[in-house]
Amino acid sequence: MTATVAEPTGARARQTHYWRVRNARTRHRPESAGRAWHIQPGHPGGAYSDLGHELDPPAHHTPTLLSRTRPTGRRGEKQEFRGGCLACEWEGPVRCRDGFGDGDGYNEAVQDAHDHAFPGWRTLPPITTFEDRWAVPRSRSRWTQLTARYPADWIDQGAPVVAWRRYRREAHAPPHVGRPRYELRVTRPPIDRDRRPADQGALF
Repeated sequence: MTATVAEPTGARARQTHYWRVRNARTRHRPESAGRAWHIQPGHPGGAYSDLGHELDPPAHHTPTLLSRTRPTGRRGEKQEFRGGCLACEWEGPVRCRDGFGDGDGYNEAVQDAHDHAFPGWRTLPPITTFEDRWAVPRSRSRWTQLTARYPADWIDQGAPVVAWRRYRREAHAPPHVGRPRYELRVTRPPIDRDRRPADQGALF
């Protein structure tokens, strides 16, 4: 029988615990580290540290993603996700991957974290083409036009970019060097086929 690993709460504390287990700084087996909640690689706060974080927590809520693996009997393991925050101990509900797409469970947990850090993010103006995902952040004028509709201070706090997704279950993209904020992929609104385009009769 495997002993239950007592874990701290909060993304920063969980990440420190994960690295301590992985580097044999605790009485738990290092290979069991992946079963403890930790920041998903590539997401904010996920840098190596088994002695704690050197930097102070952010002054504002900052979303990140926690994950762990759980045994499922003879079939192996499943991955679970939950949203986290680098500024406080908030954690979202556990979301499970069902095996049918990259975004399963993962996307819901990322969205939970943004609901916590940036409530109302779903009303942000979206990027509507795949090409503009790269072009808009690189154009000062287009970026200014897009973010002019963001709430005050959100850009400085790392608010996400919202983009129409290309396919079902497209995974949200975490921040990286070229884009220091999440890119959240959302469903394109349905086209109202009953609506006449621009009321053409009134143009003539």
